[in-house]
Amino acid sequence: MFESLTDAQWVAFSFVFLGMALICGMLVRRVVPWLAAVYIPPSVLAGFLILLAGPQVLGEVTNGWSLIPTEILPVLSTLPALLINVVFGGIMIGKTLPSVGRIWNDAAPHAILGGVFSFGQFAIGGLAVTLLLTPVFGLPDAAGSIIEMSFAGGHGTIAGMGPLLDDAGAGELVDVGLGLATLSMLTGVIGGTVLVNWAVRNPRVDVARQHTTTRSTASRLSDVPPNEGDITDDVALGSISRSFGAIAVAIFLGFLILIGLRAISNAFGSDLFDRFPLFPFTVIGGFAVQLVLSWTKHEHLVERRTVNDITGLSLDLLIAAAIGTLSISTLGANIPSILILTVLSVAWSVAALLWLGPRFFRSQWFSRGIADYGQSQGNVATGFILAEMADPAHTTGAAMGYGYKQLFYEPFLGGGILTALSVPIILSIGSLIFGIVSVAATAALIIWGVLRNRHARLKVSR
Repeated sequence: MFESLTDAQWVAFSFVFLGMALICGMLVRRVVPWLAAVYIPPSVLAGFLILLAGPQVLGEVTNGWSLIPTEILPVLSTLPALLINVVFGGIMIGKTLPSVGRIWNDAAPHAILGGVFSFGQFAIGGLAVTLLLTPVFGLPDAAGSIIEMSFAGGHGTIAGMGPLLDDAGAGELVDVGLGLATLSMLTGVIGGTVLVNWAVRNPRVDVARQHTTTRSTASRLSDVPPNEGDITDDVALGSISRSFGAIAVAIFLGFLILIGLRAISNAFGSDLFDRFPLFPFTVIGGFAVQLVLSWTKHEHLVERRTVNDITGLSLDLLIAAAIGTLSISTLGANIPSILILTVLSVAWSVAALLWLGPRFFRSQWFSRGIADYGQSQGNVATGFILAEMADPAHTTGAAMGYGYKQLFYEPFLGGGILTALSVPIILSIGSLIFGIVSVAATAALIIWGVLRNRHARLKVSR
């Protein structure tokens, strides 16, 4: 049936299989309600369905026959590193850009706490790899930043870092990272739900949900307020085409930035950026696109809602393709390392939230900090889910500050430039030095967050 297909046609059929897998993932979530209860996305289920129906599982059982043709696997394994550029290229597009002062005032404690979570994960990962995982379990030294890439970064970041890890001779870390990223979805939502219920029942913790059970009419900020309305009278292109075009421009600008950095680096005799991934720079490209739209008063041309649809589809396809091409043998060989890293990450996030939350936020520290816990264990959406649980009436402004945080946090950490730089840095100085430097950075951010909160309290008391 498929024997006559060309390579280009196999690319097209790969998207057909991905689309069908996403539908099957959605149906599985409906049939098994607890999967929806713990917020497992259909894209994750789709990835596991591809894995189970492919050559690695079904093919082994049936002596080579599987529902997933082997010809599409190379295409699926290539897609994540490409689609992550679309996801990151759209992060800043379609978002209203208020004054920097106003944004920072709301976002600062969230951004600093997010930095503490991420650099703490760098520190724990670097030291754990050096002192335990490499000597005992043989995990590559390049894994020093794997916790932050997987937990705070997620599937897309790990997939985007694949070529760089391959060049470093540590390609197996992609499968380890994807396993960690999948576990992080569970630890983020389940662990966060346990924490929210503990806080609500603890009289010593002031949680917004303790005071109200009704929803207010306050607007929820899911990212930053989107542009509203779509115009068709004087614009030839439709909303989807305009949004896609804006993302394409953002990716191209990011490409130009990367090419420029490579030229500068090579001129100084360094190859640092030769294998550096593109996706962190597409965020800068997206910011430039949105800045031009704002300056020229053409923000209405690109809707955040439509951008979310495009990047959401790209992320769903990315996750399904990445999980569907996991190496089961590599995953199985690294189960002890995966479990140890997961336990360390969860312990760090819980401890940091409970200890630093009251010291970083002037009021309602739990309702605000739980969103940052969610992001450190899963992704941006996990943070909003937990913020909604803690503050269903949206009385604290936690969602607003957490949304603004992404403007400062995502370009650098959780899959941003510093996350991408972590692997070349580790290859240069080793995980031990990387871990020690990360400890110092974590301590500096903690001091900053605590002092900033004290200063803010003094200003209010006066």
